[in-house]
Amino acid sequence: MHLALQNAETINRLVEQGEFLLKGFHDVHQKDPKGVETEFARGELVGWRSTLHTLYRDCAEDIVNRVITRTRLTIPDGEVPIGATHT
Repeated sequence: MHLALQNAETINRLVEQGEFLLKGFHDVHQKDPKGVETEFARGELVGWRSTLHTLYRDCAEDIVNRVITRTRLTIPDGEVPIGATHT
């Protein structure tokens, strides 16, 4: 499956959601790197990424990479589905 074949509006919304989650994670991480809110935000981000891999398989990292490019932020470590690249 190639992202170009997917609904552009859906992909754009997924990218926007990823940006929101990633920025939120970095905001709370900056305040309290080991806090509960930081771990909750990390979990939301990992869940978003895992859902992408369920839906888009090999193309999921294309969406993740768009988020990283637009935000210029890093994705935190966490569980990533088997076969996915870790950023």
